[in-house]
Formats: sequence, structure tokens, C-alpha cells
Amino acid sequence: MASSSSADYVPQTILVTGAAGFIASHVINRLLRHHPSYKIVALDKLDYCSNPNNLQPSTLSSPNFTFVVGDVSSSDLLNHLLLTHSVDTVMHFAAHTHVDTSFVGNSLSFTTNNVCATHVLLESCRARGPHIRRFLHVSTDEVYGETDSGDPEASQLLPTNPYSATKAGAEMLVMAYQRSYGLPVITTRGNNVYGPNQYPEKVVPKFILLAMRGQRLPIQGDGSHVRSYLYCDDAAEAFDVVLHRGVVGNVYNIGARRERRVVDVAEDVCGMFGLVAEEVIEYVENRPFNDRRYFLEDQKMKGLGWEERTPWEEGLRRTKEWYMKNPDWWGDVSDALGQCKRKWGGGVIRFLIYGGDGWIGGVLGRLCEERRIEYEYGEGRLEDRRAVLEDLRRVRPTHVFNAVGVGERWNVEWCESRRVEAIRADVVGMLNLVDVCKEKGVAVVNFAMTAIEFEEEDASDFVRSFYSKTKAMVEELLKNYDNVCNLRVGTPISSDLNNPYNVIAKIITRKDKVVKSMRSRMTVLDEMLPMSIEMARRNMTGTWNFTNPGSVSHNEILQMWTDFGLEEQEKVMDDTVELEREFPSLLPIKESLLKYVFEPNRKD
Repeated sequence: MASSSSADYVPQTILVTGAAGFIASHVINRLLRHHPSYKIVALDKLDYCSNPNNLQPSTLSSPNFTFVVGDVSSSDLLNHLLLTHSVDTVMHFAAHTHVDTSFVGNSLSFTTNNVCATHVLLESCRARGPHIRRFLHVSTDEVYGETDSGDPEASQLLPTNPYSATKAGAEMLVMAYQRSYGLPVITTRGNNVYGPNQYPEKVVPKFILLAMRGQRLPIQGDGSHVRSYLYCDDAAEAFDVVLHRGVVGNVYNIGARRERRVVDVAEDVCGMFGLVAEEVIEYVENRPFNDRRYFLEDQKMKGLGWEERTPWEEGLRRTKEWYMKNPDWWGDVSDALGQCKRKWGGGVIRFLIYGGDGWIGGVLGRLCEERRIEYEYGEGRLEDRRAVLEDLRRVRPTHVFNAVGVGERWNVEWCESRRVEAIRADVVGMLNLVDVCKEKGVAVVNFAMTAIEFEEEDASDFVRSFYSKTKAMVEELLKNYDNVCNLRVGTPISSDLNNPYNVIAKIITRKDKVVKSMRSRMTVLDEMLPMSIEMARRNMTGTWNFTNPGSVSHNEILQMWTDFGLEEQEKVMDDTVELEREFPSLLPIKESLLKYVFEPNRKD
């Protein structure tokens, strides 16, 4: 770093968000080493990729260092910290950063963490007026999108994935607050950073830990995607320089000059451990869009007196040595390392299923096993908030499926005689689950057992029983949660004729009880439950009539069972038109019955 100048900005108290994360912790450790008079207030909500141990013991024991566990989304907390600590400088590192997770997990959580939280922070700083003298916003090279040449800071932002889109959105807010309110903003956009203390969802520590364990190194696609890698000490120095010498209103690219393909990184790691790359590297399904190249033009940083110092070979060696000495730094990281063990659409999804001892929940579990999707059944009762939180902590799901009571004991008669229990199960439990998942950024797929005589956007206005009243009440409240996919299931049927709740089994064993004129909307589980998994993968939300198109009478089912004869189809009702648009192959009810129920049970 070049020698200091009398014109350098000198902060007094710095609020650092995301402080226990990888990059921010290296920056804090450096600042307190080189500028021990600075006061630093470190804020972190201690998410999975944060670790207080990343902050050196000397930092934690410094009289000028304060560590606060909390969320940037809390305006009350931010206002308290900015005021009581007389903060004059903010370095905003906190972000949800993993691209793969933004594709296959709940992408809405990236908006919450990266855009909404940044907006809250900006508002708190705006309220402090001239007391905030610097606001350093940390962004990423990915906001430029895929590039073939070096991107100068004035280049157009063209993000290509949910993560980078939210970072670009946050930048727009930061820019607006500078122009509208005069907030003294500086923005940085950086290449990939690597080194000690990094959570192993990122490629360099992941490859090192996998190599240490003698496991295969997964590479998405053909491995030709090009990235630049900057060692953490160089990155920390760059932020030190920008903090002191950066010009308000400017954007600074922080980049490494030498590029490497992902396969080159894997081969270099194999070389350090004496492994034969061709035997260890495993090529796996690519993510939905994988930018071929990022490259930054960094002349403005050179103008501030900074440049990359650590050669790749040296930085990789230091990183390897650190992980060899600290193999358990992050505890159990098997989930992060096992990204491609079970995949769907290019990345990991993990389901937490409630109602595993029931019909729909049991079928969902078997489908997950067949498709090699990670899942576990919930252990807590939905009305117990702490139990649900414990399930989320234990499983760490991307999606929660709620199939509690669908089509079984939670029927009209049961609810009429046990109204308080019905409220706890259908109202309190459901809202508690959705609210906890909303708080944790997890998507919910809810199977709502309900009569369907209206279109998706219509209210549930059938209130002929206490059962339907509770369902209508919950459905109306669920509209306020943007993390819910609510599936209105018709009469559930399947090819499992041994299931006592299967209407088909009831009809063919009680022919004398068939009501010939009764027509029903039905959901053929064999066809439609796989569709619910696909809806989760797409992160679809809102209310859907989850039935096969058309209706069928019990007498028609009995006739179809007897001779597999089909009458001319009646005009298909249009209340599943939205679902049919998403899934054009969805069969009308009678065709679905033949294919998924009757044919599998034919006795040749």
C-alpha cells in the first residue's frame, strides 16, 4: 500500500455489516492492525457462512471493537447503533452471495437480504444526515454479466442470475440515495476472493476440502468458465485503500489480472495433493445460466496506489495450509461439499415434509427417494414455533411441504366435533409454519384439501361447514405471504388401491353405495405430485387449483373400472387453465385415471 497522504479520509467509528463473514472479517482484522485508533462496530446475524472466529483474538479483545449480533433489516437496531456509537462511516458487506443457491433455493431470500436490507440501512443513514461521512457499498463483478473484455466502471449492468440481479438492484438504491439525499457513497465491484476462513460453498475451499477427504471434485458444465481470483489479504488492502482514498460518488473495480478456468483451479488443487486430475474431477450438470467470463478493468484502483500482490500459486498454498491446520473450522460442511450428490435442475434442493405418516406426505417421500432429492420429515408440531424452528435448523431446507392431514382425519365430521383442535391444526399451525419460513427465507408448498368450484383468483366462499370455514380463513391470510404456493387439492386418488382413503378403492368395493349423479373434481396423485415438486423447483407462488381438468362421477369411475370404456368427454371446465398453461401435458381426469390408476392395476 502506498504511503498515506494528508488528504486521506480518516474515519473515527466504522459500522461494518456482515462482519463475521469471509471478506469483511479480513478487512476488520487489517484495519485494527494498521489503524488501532479506529473504533469498529461489527454487525452480523451469524448466518451459516459467518463465524465469529474469523475475527482474530486480538480483534475481539480490542477496546475499540464492539461485536453485535443482529440483522441489517432491523431499522431499530441500526438507528440505535448509528446514534449510540456516533458512527461516521459504514462499510456494507452483508449479503446473501452464493449463485447456485439463488437458482435452486428460495431466490426471494436474496431480494430480502440484498435489496430490502440495503434499503433499510440507507434509510437509517439518511436519517443521520451529515453525521455519516462515508458509505462504502460492496458489490460484485457479476453485476456486469457475461463479458468478453475488461469492464470499466461505467459499463452497463447486465446481471444474469438472481444473486447478481439483487446486487445490481441494491446498487441502484445506493446510487439513488447519493443523488437524491447527498449520501456520501463509494461502490466497489470485486472479482472472486479466496483464502483462509472462507465457507466451503465457494469453489477454492470446496476443492481443497474435497481433496483432503479423498473425494471427487465436481465441476459444473465443461469447466471452461473463466474467473479471476484475488487473495483475501490483497482484497482487504484494496478496501483499506478505497476507504481512505476513494472519491465519493465513484465506483471502483477490485480485480485480479490473471484469469483461470474452473478446471484449471481443480487441476491446481489436485497437483498440491498429488492427485491425478483425470481420476478425481467429475463433470456435473451445469447451472441454468453460467456466465462464461468476468474480467474487470482496474485502472482506477491503480490510480489510488493499489495493485494485486499475492501470486496465485502462493495464495493457493497458504489457503491449503490453513485448511489443513483447521479442518473443522466450519463444523459439519457435508452439505456444502455434497452439492451435486442429489441435484434437480443443476443444484441442490432439500425438502422438509410435514405429514410424513399420511398419504400425500408418504408419497412425496417416495418420490424424493426415486428422484434422489434430499428430504427429511418434520418432527415438531406446526403450532409449536420453537419446534418448527428446530426442524428448519436441523434440516436446512430450501422448501417446506405441508401435507398434514390432507384427505384423512381432518374431514368435515372430525372438525365439527373438535373445533378447537381443528383451529390449532388448520389455522394456528399453518400460519405459524408459513410465518417462520418467511422469517428464514424458505419457500412453502401447502396442500389445501378443499372443494373447488371457482377459479384461482376467487375467494374461498364456501362456508357450509366449520372445516371449510377454517380452510377459507387460512387461504385468505396466506395471500399476504409471498413465500407460499397454495395447492387446492381435489378428491385425492391414486393407483394404490390398498389405501383406505383412496376414493377409487371405496367405489369399487362398495358398488351398492355409489351415488350415480355425484360429480367430483379429483387429483390423480400419481400424475400431479411430481408436478408439485416441479412447482417448488420453479419457486412458484400463489393459489392454484391443483386438480386434473374436468370432473367425473362415481358411476363413471365404476364403469371405467369395469371395462375401461370411456364416454365422450364433457367440456373441460376452465378453472385449471393456469395450471394447464404451466403444465401443458396435464391429462383430463378420465385419461389420467386410465393411465395412472386403472392400467397399473390391470390383471392380464
